[in-house]
Amino acid sequence: MGWEYQVVKAEGSEAFLAALNALGGDGWEAISGGFGMGESKRVSLGQGMPMSTAVGAPMWLAVVKRALAAKTA
Repeated sequence: MGWEYQVVKAEGSEAFLAALNALGGDGWEAISGGFGMGESKRVSLGQGMPMSTAVGAPMWLAVVKRALAAKTA
């Protein structure tokens, strides 16, 4: 049996749960999830100011999977 995977991201818990519930109705199953910070990046503040680090936005993240449809010959 084969699997397909998808990553779900959302900034708020309500949007995250809504996305997971919608995918669950289509046969997807959450296999991993958590809350963390997105990637930080270097940004220019302009007007001769030194580069600064912008801290990533908080986000919910999950990996979901579902079985691939069996191939018919």
